[in-house]
Amino acid sequence: MRRLLGLILLMAGLAIAVTNFLEWNAGQTAAQDFTVEEVQTFEKIEKTMEKDMLFTPPPLKEDPAPLLTSDASHKTGEEMAALLIPKIEKKYSVYWGTDPATLNQGVGMFVSDLTTLPGGNGHTVLSGHRDTVFTGLGELEVSDLLYVEYETEVFVYEITDIWITHEDDKSVIVEKDESTLTLTTCYPFDFIGYAPDRYIVQAKFISSQSSEMK
Repeated sequence: MRRLLGLILLMAGLAIAVTNFLEWNAGQTAAQDFTVEEVQTFEKIEKTMEKDMLFTPPPLKEDPAPLLTSDASHKTGEEMAALLIPKIEKKYSVYWGTDPATLNQGVGMFVSDLTTLPGGNGHTVLSGHRDTVFTGLGELEVSDLLYVEYETEVFVYEITDIWITHEDDKSVIVEKDESTLTLTTCYPFDFIGYAPDRYIVQAKFISSQSSEMK
């Protein structure tokens, strides 16, 4: 009987380990390294933008109203956008929602009456696990650029602030009058178990272009 119980416990432990590995691997797969060509492309884009930043960046076309995520027709877990971070040479698939199953797929877009889709004034929030997709978030610095590809446009944001806060902080995901992108993940990055804090990267919109021109 003891041997049978031990075997059952061993099999249960293996099943949990396999499940955790598959979830971790799915998140890792959603984060891909830049190709050499992509690195060169973004270097050219950033050099061009450095010149453009000598002038006041134009507002979003026709100063559009916020496109609330709560009004969108995307399905939970649907791949619907991409996040590109040249500083760490990573690109991420972005999925609709931030429920546990969706975050196991990769980066999730927060859906609420306070957050918006890219392309309009308002607050776009993307979240990801610290031990899969967002392992390199701590390398980012103020003034680094973030790119979000959505539908036929690529939206460019410049990081303006980075900070650490408690998971219960309600001042992070709020309405914004101007086009803002926020990335969130758990913190500390090397914490074992459930991390109590959140690492926040916030950026302002500076330009957009057709995704075909990227």
